[in-house]
Amino acid sequence: MSRKNLKSVAAALTPAAEKLPTQNVQPVRQATPETPAPAEPLVQFSFGLKKSQRKELHRLAADVDMTTRAFILNALKEKGLSISEDDLLDQRRSNHL
Repeated sequence: MSRKNLKSVAAALTPAAEKLPTQNVQPVRQATPETPAPAEPLVQFSFGLKKSQRKELHRLAADVDMTTRAFILNALKEKGLSISEDDLLDQRRSNHL
């Protein structure tokens, strides 16, 4: 299947997938001069924590006024993962602009 066909399939399936409770679907966006295509797409990554650890993680992030995502990325950055300042931005706010 060609890249063009995959984009049309993704665009056609996005509305249905957004209604599913387990999906975190990013809408398919066409690049324009005003909004260039992102350099690299975001992918979901998950792992399990004990409930008490999850609560502690949220508290630790809140204590330093960070989202949990940014807190985790910052910790991974300290361990050597390549993380830019843009990666630490709150993704929820950028989706509403």
